[in-house]
Amino acid sequence: MTTENSSRIGWGILSTGHIASVFAKDLAILPDEVRLVAVGSRDQTKADDFAAEYGFERGYGSYAELAADPEVDVVYIGSTHTDHFPSAKLCLEAGKHVLVEKPLTVTPEEAYELVELARERGLFLMEALWTRTNPLIRRAAEVVASGELGAVRHVAASFGFAFDGGESHRLMDPAQAGGAILDLGVYPAHGVNLFLGEPAEVLGYGSYASTGVDSHAAATLTYPATADRPAATASVLCTLEISVPTRLEVFCTNGTVTINSFIRPTEISILRGTDLNAEPETLVTELPGRGYTFQAQEVMRCIRSGELESPLVPWESTLATMRTLAAWRAAVDASAV
Repeated sequence: MTTENSSRIGWGILSTGHIASVFAKDLAILPDEVRLVAVGSRDQTKADDFAAEYGFERGYGSYAELAADPEVDVVYIGSTHTDHFPSAKLCLEAGKHVLVEKPLTVTPEEAYELVELARERGLFLMEALWTRTNPLIRRAAEVVASGELGAVRHVAASFGFAFDGGESHRLMDPAQAGGAILDLGVYPAHGVNLFLGEPAEVLGYGSYASTGVDSHAAATLTYPATADRPAATASVLCTLEISVPTRLEVFCTNGTVTINSFIRPTEISILRGTDLNAEPETLVTELPGRGYTFQAQEVMRCIRSGELESPLVPWESTLATMRTLAAWRAAVDASAV
């Protein structure tokens, strides 16, 4: 495995699906930091083809072979939701650092087990919530945390689109943990967590697709007053039924932060004060590739420094968000008719 003084980190990719290919392309634009070592699939031909197309040194026809490769330092897991837990566990038990595509797992219990395994083995583990590693999102969090906009009173986040795929698609498949909340709702839930933490209560409502997965879900999150802040609320929406803005807004007592396209933002707006005629400050950035380089670089920074978790996507935030998602799903179950 890569030593502390090595210049490049050896990456493996588990799965050969769409998200894995996008992440592989972004890894390839970091040649001074990344070594593209291996790809694992359940099909040798798919592994070989993926490796050849995206510049990896070799492909494996099983996940176990990938996990056993001594030149792989960290594995990116881009498989379906239900596979995240067993594959991450496999890689951690093989001594690999792990970056797992969101959501980390399907249940809070599985997420906790992975965190404890990583802690026990002294290995890095992170949910691939690339949004939280984006420099503009980080800047927004810094501005709000500084207190210059006053106390946070409400956060609103939404993400959705009118899905027109077939019932066999993973988003529609209960066996693959499909549905709006786990696939889309994880982004609004994490966005709220970044500014307010874990809610005391989740009041949710939603509906289901013909296949039985949740297809439209909204929730109100409540935050009682503490010694450090007044009471606050949040609203989250995710849907596979209609197109809605991909937007995150943080409303404070003395200003507002607005982030359009917050999953992959290239600009944010900061309004200081309560004068609605005031001109907001706009911060702009450019994204290398598709924007996954930020999370890859954060993973490698942590590995080189011996950190088991990233301060940008800490374990407790992932666990808290998993609990919020579970409560949201339960609320939809209780409300749907």
